[in-house]
Amino acid sequence: MKLNRDVILLSAVCAFFALFFSLAVPTAAPAQSSEALFQQGNDLYGQGKYQEALHVYSRIIAENGFSGPLLSNLANCYAQTGRAGLAILNYERALRLSPGDSDSRGNLDLLRKNLGLFQEELPLARHAASLLNLDQWTLLAGVFLVLLTLINLAGLRFSNGKQVRRWLGGLCLVVLLAATAGAVSQYRQLDQAVVISNDAHLLLSPFPASSSVGVIAEGRIVSTLQQHGLYSLVEDQAGRTGWLEKDKIASIDGIATGLKDHQDKKGSAQ
Repeated sequence: MKLNRDVILLSAVCAFFALFFSLAVPTAAPAQSSEALFQQGNDLYGQGKYQEALHVYSRIIAENGFSGPLLSNLANCYAQTGRAGLAILNYERALRLSPGDSDSRGNLDLLRKNLGLFQEELPLARHAASLLNLDQWTLLAGVFLVLLTLINLAGLRFSNGKQVRRWLGGLCLVVLLAATAGAVSQYRQLDQAVVISNDAHLLLSPFPASSSVGVIAEGRIVSTLQQHGLYSLVEDQAGRTGWLEKDKIASIDGIATGLKDHQDKKGSAQ
């Protein structure tokens, strides 16, 4: 009877693991209905027709929504057409959806290196937190919280298998704490934006006649602190603060609302 109860408990743990990975793994390709368009965009890109490929990928987003691979390909097109800010923006957005995408990570690092936009080395904890996105960390924490609760309830119902429950409970608690820390780290990055203009002057106040205190390079990441009219108070990675016009930056996590608008604005300026 003791063996049967332990087997049931272990089976429940395995079932929760299977549920988590089935929900947490990001989609690896665009929606089925957009596969033909996606391939058409890839073919155009392979032929060096980057602007045409860009229009195809944008059409897929408008009709079917976005995915990590689609945003990564969009970023490739922007990089090839000299729009570094929008390229970095979409690589960052692709990585928010698919943190483990080595192609997007490699292309982003290479682009930053070519532009001289060197990033500080991430601490080990930040690097670990970047392995999953906010939704995945939250789901992982929720799954192991439920598991920990079930294990504790099983201890109240059954007297046997204490050693197995103690071991599983400790494991669940460790993973729960790690997932919570990962979720908190990712949540703190929700206010990040990318400078998408090559003329982003940092101002002392949110008014057109305000004095400039410097220029932030296109492609740099900033944190938005406050909004006032047509301006955003930002802080760059060097610790400088000042006001930027809102259309000079684009939120990394504002994919659904901001993506098409920023593309259209930039496209019309070409």
